[in-house]
Amino acid sequence: MKLISYRADGRERYGVVSGDGVVDASARLDGAATLRDVLDQGRLAELRELVASGNADHALGDVEFLLPITAPRKILCAGRNYPGYHEVAEQQKRPDYPSVFARFASSFSAHQRAIVKPEAGEQLDYEGELVVVVGKPGRHIAEDQAMDHVAGYTCMNEGTVRDWMKKGTQNTPAKNFDRSGGLGPWIVTADEIPNPSELRMTTRRNGKVVQDGGIDRMLFSIPYLIEHISKFAMLEPGDLIATGSPGGSAIESASPEWLGDGDVIEIEIAGIGTLRNPVVAEGMLSSRA
Repeated sequence: MKLISYRADGRERYGVVSGDGVVDASARLDGAATLRDVLDQGRLAELRELVASGNADHALGDVEFLLPITAPRKILCAGRNYPGYHEVAEQQKRPDYPSVFARFASSFSAHQRAIVKPEAGEQLDYEGELVVVVGKPGRHIAEDQAMDHVAGYTCMNEGTVRDWMKKGTQNTPAKNFDRSGGLGPWIVTADEIPNPSELRMTTRRNGKVVQDGGIDRMLFSIPYLIEHISKFAMLEPGDLIATGSPGGSAIESASPEWLGDGDVIEIEIAGIGTLRNPVVAEGMLSSRA
């Protein structure tokens, strides 16, 4: 299933993408106001049955996309997780542990919504990533049981304001500018992707391919990341784990071309879909509202 959170007729809803339409599951599943509620209550199978014979309630082209999980409790990101990533390439060896940091939901825009190039930073970069959506809670999860905790997958542009990585010793400011990244367009359930390592990810900037590679090149696998993160944090339904970005970000160029007003970034992961976001300078937001 493709699970989508969206707004239509003035209301926030969730549902299942069916062809060019959306079956409104929020109108059919009592007691679950959001997709996070569905996951919390372990009702994905029930949702599937409810929408199996339902007709589309909305045309996909008429809805406003929201973040796939509108209020995730945690968004955790694994950095330096591909051999082509600039910091890994400089080290010439695999790190001993993944670099894990947190992001706020407010630092992301939904599919088709604008990513904001901030006034306070000049070096907005793109990073295409596969995102794991947690479906079952757990702590101290064994690596060989980790995939049982996965509900599905989505796409991320883990946008980073690079010049802010030099303003202090932590990643948090550079990674959390308001609406600096993209997330979506939907969640594809895990039953449709039995082996995520076989997926391929492509990032396009204004139609030009800038990142292209297989998920199998990860240094730390999805089961390892789940085991590692669950040692220090309770994973809960709807939590998001971004799994890192391959080479090709702007920072790796000798003369980086940072994202600016008018650019369009697309993150495509085969088997999931394409996340598309235009870039708008912060000072131009009010004039384009």
